[in-house]
Amino acid sequence: MSVGGGGGGGGRQEPAAHEGASASSSGAPGGSSGGCDAAAGTSAGSLSATWRRAEGWVSAGAYILTSLAMTSLTKYAASVWRFPGSSLLLLVECIATVVALLVQAPKDRPYRPLSGSILRHLPLVTLSKALNMYLSFLAMKRTSLPVYNVLKRLQPVYALLQDWVIRGSVATGWEAGGIAVMCFGTAITGVGDLDFDLVGYGVALAAAACQSLYLVLARHAQDNVSGLTHVDLLFYTAFYNCAIFLPLSLAELPDVQTFLAAGGEGELRRLIYFLVPYVLLGALLNYATFWCTAANSPLSTAVAGNAKGILSTLVGLVSFGGAHFTALGWIGLLGNTAGGVVYSAAQAIKKRSAVAKEKRT
Repeated sequence: MSVGGGGGGGGRQEPAAHEGASASSSGAPGGSSGGCDAAAGTSAGSLSATWRRAEGWVSAGAYILTSLAMTSLTKYAASVWRFPGSSLLLLVECIATVVALLVQAPKDRPYRPLSGSILRHLPLVTLSKALNMYLSFLAMKRTSLPVYNVLKRLQPVYALLQDWVIRGSVATGWEAGGIAVMCFGTAITGVGDLDFDLVGYGVALAAAACQSLYLVLARHAQDNVSGLTHVDLLFYTAFYNCAIFLPLSLAELPDVQTFLAAGGEGELRRLIYFLVPYVLLGALLNYATFWCTAANSPLSTAVAGNAKGILSTLVGLVSFGGAHFTALGWIGLLGNTAGGVVYSAAQAIKKRSAVAKEKRT
């Protein structure tokens, strides 16, 4: 697709270059100007093509970094600070995202949250995203960060099936093999986890399924709604999520008030200090997630999530205390990670093959 766009840009420049050459040869004024315009256009087209080729890697890197930082903050709030208002934090994050995007929205292209096409495709994206956010917070309360990452790394298992059912995409043999290794490693990790929590494992697996589903549904919405960008998706999901997290936040309010009163002014000050980076990172993560999905694919975003999981596991071992595994549990953790690496490599090969095929056609 990017190659076709670049080729189209080159095609548009050829007549301009030809006219400039004709004018110059006949001594017409402005011949040299036409040649300069053609050269400038070619240079701009080259830069645009270069950016399109690099956008996938840049967006994936942004997703990995913001997701790593957000996971660490959420783990701190859930299991170290033990703040009881997870829905309140998510509501504040969504409100901040909506306000920021409304302020910078282009005048000629306003958001249309009540339009028919948006209402047909976005509610399910919103619901699956809200469930992922809420369940991830709960899972971190009950599992260590390494275990949480092992379980969330199974997202490609769901993405593989969901992307096939919803969008008709088919995985390669190597992708399926990497997923099989991840599943086997996860089972071994669970057997060797001395802190095994059945509810925590179940919640984390459900969160992974919801995360995969909203990525696939987001891409499906872009396939079916003309002009829908990753920024639009960010706005609409944050806008609709406010309606989900508001009643949940009200239900949590008594517990939050009790928690803050027990800690005095220091606890309230800690909440304020925590909210600023949390809200900013949450908004950036939302943007980076949809950007990565739009520039690549839902499965590629899952691969980036696997890379983040490896880094997050190391951060968890250093910052939040190590998980309590038997030797078998550590083998399972390494096996799960190896499966993620195989899967990521298979994705890279698949993408290079698709680009080469597109160039040939």
